[in-house]
Formats: sequence, C-alpha cells, structure tokens
Amino acid sequence: MKSTTDKQRFLIALVDYFIHPSLRVDSDMFHRARILIATILIFPVVSLSAFLAVPLINFTQTSILIAGGLLLPTTGCFIGLLALLHRRGSYMFSAVATVCVLLLLVVGGICVSGGVAHSPVTPLLVVPPLTAYFFGGVRWGGHVVAAVFLILISMVILHYFGIDFIQTVNTPEQLIITHFLVSFVNLAAISGMGFIYEFTAAALKRERDLEREKYVRLAKTDPLTGLANRRNFDAMLQERIDLYGMQAPPRRFALGYLDLDGFKPINDQFGHAVGDEVLRIVSERLRAVLRGSDFVGRHGGDEFMLMLDVAGGEPEAMEKMANRLLTAIAKPIKTSAGEVGVTGSLGFAMFPLDAYGIEALKQYADEAMYEAKKEHNTWRTYNKAIAGKGKK
Repeated sequence: MKSTTDKQRFLIALVDYFIHPSLRVDSDMFHRARILIATILIFPVVSLSAFLAVPLINFTQTSILIAGGLLLPTTGCFIGLLALLHRRGSYMFSAVATVCVLLLLVVGGICVSGGVAHSPVTPLLVVPPLTAYFFGGVRWGGHVVAAVFLILISMVILHYFGIDFIQTVNTPEQLIITHFLVSFVNLAAISGMGFIYEFTAAALKRERDLEREKYVRLAKTDPLTGLANRRNFDAMLQERIDLYGMQAPPRRFALGYLDLDGFKPINDQFGHAVGDEVLRIVSERLRAVLRGSDFVGRHGGDEFMLMLDVAGGEPEAMEKMANRLLTAIAKPIKTSAGEVGVTGSLGFAMFPLDAYGIEALKQYADEAMYEAKKEHNTWRTYNKAIAGKGKK
C-alpha cells in the first residue's frame, strides 16, 4: 500500500513539475493543465514503445523508416509541448496542438498501412476525439468528432475510386502483430486518460467537500473567536433541551450568560483591534476551563453563553465551575497595546428547574447575569433557593 502511494506521489510530482505558475491561479485551469500534461506524458511513452517494437518484428527497412518518420517527430512534438507548458503556460495552444498531432499521427498511420479499409491503425481514430473532450469539453470534442468523420469519409471515397495507399504491413504475421500493437496502444491511451480523469475528479470532489465544510463551519462559528455563533448555540441548546427533557427524570444542566466587565474602556482606549485580541484570549480561556460535555458560544459583542453539565445541580458543583471561569477570565491579558484586564459577570438558569423552553431559559440566565453585573466579577443563579449565590 505504501509503495502504491509513493508511486502516486511521484507521478503527481512529475505532472506538477511541468505546470507553469500562471496555470495554478485558477483551480479549474490547474486541474485541466494536470490532465493535459499527464496525457502528453503518456503519448511519448506509447509512441516510443511502438517504434521500438517495430524493428523486433520482421518488417522491411522501408516500413521501419516510415514508422520512424511518423513516431519520432511526434514524440519530439510532445516533448516540445511539455517544455512550452513548463516555461510559458500556453495551455490552449498546447491542448490544440496535442489533438492535432494525435490526429495527424493516426491518419498518417492509416495511410501507410493500407488505408481505412485494411489498416489495423483505424481503431486509434477514437483517441483524438476522446482527448479533445478531455481538454475542451463538449463543443471542442464535437468539432474533432466531425473532423474525424470527414477524414473517414474522404478515405473511404479514395478507396472506392481505387486510389491505393502505402502498405507496410504485408504478411499475415505482421498484420497479427500490428493488430496487437494497436490494441495495446489503444488500451494504454484510453486507460491512462481514464485514470487521469478519475484521479482529477476525485481531487475536485475533495476540494468541493473542503469548500463546503469551510462554508458550513463559517455559517456555524463566530469568525473572530472560532466559538459557536448565536444561531449554532441556540440549535445546540435546543438539542440538549430535547435530549435531557426526554429522560426520566429530566437531566439537569445550567445555561450561563457571561458579560465582560471593563471591556468597553479597552475598546475605547486602544481600539477594536486590541478589543478583538481580548475576546480571542478570553474565548481560549473559556474553552480551556470547560469539560467535554460543556459548550460555549459567542452571543455577540463581549457576551458569551455556556451550557454546563452539573451533576444533580448541586450548589458546590455550580460554585466550583463558576469560580474557575471567573478566575480564568480575570487573569491579566497581554495584548499588542500592553497588559490589560477584564472580569466577568455570570448568570445561570437551571434546566428544567427554572424553565423548559429555550427562550425562557435564556431570559432567566440573562436576568441572573444582570444581577451579577451590579457587583462585577461575580456569579448569580436565577433560582436562588436551588443554587444560592456566590461572590468571587
């Protein structure tokens, strides 16, 4: 498995080497260039393989020279196109030239091996249109298909009127071997382009999925702090209310409403950029204090909301967690403008003791927070008979 991965990485690195920086700006163009370069890399290998196989077969010297006259210049053209893509990024010219060279090569091969009626090369006429569809889409592929049909019709007419083509495949043995070579070339070309297409399609799907995940994440998170935004927090709160409310007896949790004390003067004195630094640091501290079953979101401005799992709703557990949160917030904060400090006013409402509905629960937590705001750096609960009140 590791060997296969290494081979894929090598092939990707080889293809990407020939991509000019100008072709990397747009994702769609980048992947089209990848397909083009990978296809161009395939054809020189196939052409050279076919040329090297010709002398091994009992062909005449003339046939070998004709094969060399077709295959070697074609290989040189492909290598030149790779260099052009690497140095100048001429995608459109290289794509058109690739299709034209392939079409000329196949037509030339048909003309020197008996014509369309007898040549074993005729099945290769499917390769240029397929390549055109890869590089230029439906419209360009359609044009090349039309051109191939015209060429076929022209050669059929020439054959009908008795115009002879050069025949370099003379014996049944040569014909069988040539058929084998053409089948090999056809399979290699189509399979190679199919693999390139599937690989590129998979890469595009990964990019699309990553983009979708990015937008989903942006829709659910606060861009400044990375915490859940108000909409996402409300959705999570409703899910927890539904989940905990179904249990018998309903499981308890605390909804906390947190407001920062002393934040506005920092914003006014040092500017919003420093204020944003403070909000990010406070958010990190809140996340560090909370446990896996707890949840925090930014409600807006310098206000945060928390969902805390409190076993049984014991006052000791509430007091411990509230003090930990307030202590973390009150630590000095190092910013680009120097060291600053804020504290927190924290209010709690308990589900289901104070309310079952999301709006009522949020309202009671907000009222408890405003009670705490009268003293600063303290916490309050909405139902004082259950959890009492504390002061940091």
